[in-house]
Amino acid sequence: MIVFTAVFRCLYVVPVVLIGLVTALPAIADSPPAGFEKNILSLERGGAMNYYHRTGEGPTLVLVPGTWGGIWRFESLIARLPPTMDIAVVELCWQDKRTPATLDMDMVQISDDVLRAIKAMKLQQFVIAGHSIGGMIAVEIAGRDLPGLVGAIPMEGWTHHTVVKTAFDGVVVNNLTEEEEALRAADRTRGLDHLSDEERHAIGSIWKGWNGYAGLERSTVPILQLWGDRSAPRPDWKALQIPERDNITIGWIANASHLMLLEDPGEVARLVAGFMAKLR
Repeated sequence: MIVFTAVFRCLYVVPVVLIGLVTALPAIADSPPAGFEKNILSLERGGAMNYYHRTGEGPTLVLVPGTWGGIWRFESLIARLPPTMDIAVVELCWQDKRTPATLDMDMVQISDDVLRAIKAMKLQQFVIAGHSIGGMIAVEIAGRDLPGLVGAIPMEGWTHHTVVKTAFDGVVVNNLTEEEEALRAADRTRGLDHLSDEERHAIGSIWKGWNGYAGLERSTVPILQLWGDRSAPRPDWKALQIPERDNITIGWIANASHLMLLEDPGEVARLVAGFMAKLR
């Protein structure tokens, strides 16, 4: 007997076999969400990257996916944000089945790539945001003195690879449901399958040689740091390796982990929308 479980949005139906079951999971669409225009930016070193824009009101919320993600990972978040919000998504040069022209990349370089896409969109004011490595890119960019930059929202954007130990005792992900585990696996398959082992290793190591603490110390724009508390006592600023500054605030997603966009997109959207509203 085949058992189907409805998950997330009803327009998605993709069977995935799990421990003798066939569970219906949200399909990952190849087209951008409604209202978003897709463009391609060619990079000087070779290769290209995608960026998407939905014109709206206020400063543009620029979202950068995690390492093995893509625009699809933000769909649940975008669906819960105000429909009038101006939103852009910038995919990195190895995402959406692309392969990088070189494996000699670092956090400064890929942050520069994101800024090239922002320049191509001719955004007047923007808030840089992102999840995981996208959150680290948000931290990197927040530390720069840039025209048009009015805020940053790093989502689990570790300032250093040791944050997972100092703040969370090594816990990256916990308490996922069976459905969330399956969707996480589907995400990783889509983000990884087109890359060679060498490419995966190089890309997965980019952030390990970077430290964003000094950038946060230099930052002047408002910054909202979003973290999942792993259903545990919440670590302090020192453990999170974040300088205590007036322009930085911390928002906690209760009972969520590194995969907050999967676990509680509604609470992430509430905090993001509140932050954006203050900038208008």
